[in-house]
Amino acid sequence: MFGDDSTLFMRYVKGRGNAVYPWSLSIVDCYFMWLAFSKVSGSDRPLLSRISDNGRQIEDVLIADAYDIYEIDSRAAGFEVVLRHDSSGSLCYWDVHERFVIAVGGRDFLGVASPYPGDIEKHRYIEEMMHREAFGFDGPPEAIYAAISNPFS
Repeated sequence: MFGDDSTLFMRYVKGRGNAVYPWSLSIVDCYFMWLAFSKVSGSDRPLLSRISDNGRQIEDVLIADAYDIYEIDSRAAGFEVVLRHDSSGSLCYWDVHERFVIAVGGRDFLGVASPYPGDIEKHRYIEEMMHREAFGFDGPPEAIYAAISNPFS
């Protein structure tokens, strides 16, 4: 639904517990994401894999702080990107259509990456993405959120 049948989405996101962000992470989001990757890696400078081009391009990236994730986010426009911690499987996914960013992982990772209750996460996504409806996106933010959200119970 909504074009979420790409190779990277199907391989890394589909059916896994996640937290949904509006397109383009804030520096605060990047800070929480960095903390989450640091927690699952056991290091304050986690080594992650940046995956793009349908999985054909993979490069190692060392994330020293929130600004490193912010830079990856800034360069994701128009590209489908996965930033993954290999041993834990925790990751951040940027949608090629610029409709959402998703954090995927276990409870420990998601609890740090998205410290907000589910209703607040949903409200934030819908509120921030309402302006995109006018630009001919696939559907209303409520429907997109419902289709991709898979929180832990």
